[in-house]
Amino acid sequence: MKKLLAGAAALVAICSHQGALAAQATKPCLSNSEFQSVAVVLLPVLHSQAVTSCKAFLPANAGLLVQSAELTARYAASAERERTAAGDILARLLAKEMPVPMSGSAILPFIEGMVPALLAQEIDAEACEVANNIWTAIAPLPPENIASTLGAILLAASKDKAEDGKAKENRRSLDDFAVCPYVATAQVSGS
Repeated sequence: MKKLLAGAAALVAICSHQGALAAQATKPCLSNSEFQSVAVVLLPVLHSQAVTSCKAFLPANAGLLVQSAELTARYAASAERERTAAGDILARLLAKEMPVPMSGSAILPFIEGMVPALLAQEIDAEACEVANNIWTAIAPLPPENIASTLGAILLAASKDKAEDGKAKENRRSLDDFAVCPYVATAQVSGS
């Protein structure tokens, strides 16, 4: 699961606090809804960079690469609705790491600019194959469902990491981030 989803790794990386969180006794986590807001906003950037990075590793008809512009545009429309909430979440999450207080609207463009570089560091042929297979399966879903799926994958992957007993010297900054444990619930139709 180490390279389960390069896009998910980038989402985690932008929310981690290199070194500072490692020193804290309890690892902070985002609720499922907080993670979903941030993930929906970053989905267009993640998708666009995954397409760019994986072109070298995937065939032209790979699901990740097909209709990429249309998918990115669809994700961007949903991202606009979540920008304020996601910015506020990131501002709160990163408040102790900033030399001066910053608003969510100021932090968000900075984070969006970091994602492509962080994602590019995690991309290789294996990661692209896994990302393609997962993304192809979930691409028809609404962006909010894609974000929730990524959160569930990260939660499962974090449990695998804990069981692996990963050595401290092999830790990456994204290992200090967590999605809070939750139980997904179904909504009753008509309510």
